[in-house]
Amino acid sequence: LRQYGAGAGLGEGICHNLIVERLARPGDLVVGTDSHTCTAGALGCLAFGVGSTDMAAGFVTADFRVRVPESVRVELVGRLRPFVTAKDVWLTLLARDDVRQGVLVGRVLEFSGNGIAALPLDERATLANMAVEAGALTAILPVDDALLETLARQRGERAVEIRARALAPDEDATYAARIEIALDAIEPMVALPSDPKNAIPVSRLASAGHGAVAIDIAYGGSCTGSKSADMDLYAAVLEPAVRHGVRVAPRVAFYIQFGSDRVRRHAEERGYIELFRAAGAELLEPACGACIGAGPGTSTRPDQVTVSAANRNYPGRSGPGRVYLASPAVVAASALAGTLAAPDALPFAEEFR
Repeated sequence: LRQYGAGAGLGEGICHNLIVERLARPGDLVVGTDSHTCTAGALGCLAFGVGSTDMAAGFVTADFRVRVPESVRVELVGRLRPFVTAKDVWLTLLARDDVRQGVLVGRVLEFSGNGIAALPLDERATLANMAVEAGALTAILPVDDALLETLARQRGERAVEIRARALAPDEDATYAARIEIALDAIEPMVALPSDPKNAIPVSRLASAGHGAVAIDIAYGGSCTGSKSADMDLYAAVLEPAVRHGVRVAPRVAFYIQFGSDRVRRHAEERGYIELFRAAGAELLEPACGACIGAGPGTSTRPDQVTVSAANRNYPGRSGPGRVYLASPAVVAASALAGTLAAPDALPFAEEFR
């Protein structure tokens, strides 16, 4: 039994990130005292959160009693466009009328479709992570060749062993509902305060009457926005900015927080540390951070506006200010613009095409 905790004053990372990086394996049952335990569904695990009393009882009895839930099949078709992410997929889902009316509540989301193959494990983790924002018990993704290659590269896992552990739905499985999402139709999204379901495309902010939304804080962190693939997105937006002499807008505080020590090493090896600092971002060590109102990136006044890569923007969660949710790409672009913006709105956007 290994106890994970702070060492030399610093933690190794957010528990959800560490479970996906190091611990969970396809076919596992993963139970934790946090709703975002469902993140491990990215590995083909049945993963869900419970209360502390249930966990204590589980330690004593080795038994967790759960009523078998219904399932909803979510088929992802096609391929995401550049700078459109799994976070945008979820904000698109959350804005649907049927999701707002509760079609996913208490159910298990089974993600499927040809659109999953191109998604790296970190993006799959975001898909699993945000299931609870729709009231679902959890989400589970398939174990495919791309995942097997990732586990072999990162952990030295043997494909034959993982395949033997993997679970898949029966061919005649029945579902409470089916949802199909065309990935190439999704665009960069933003969730307005104070509910992740208040999501609209960034391109429609002005026409929806919100105008140019000036921001004070841009927060790139939390279990949803602090993974290695998220660092790649921050870097992809900031690198051309630095080359063009563009930095974080003067009135904006931009924080990038690593989700684990492995993510920090990923950033160091690729030169992102120097890039982020050159762009004007402040770097934070691994922790849940402003997502839970702890540390830099948390607002301190009601008039402050934050754009956050986290998964929740309920009133008071990240300070007294207003919080908009967006993908890492939109968070980085907004930090540069000083207003809510997608990367294609930046003055050097032609380099993204």
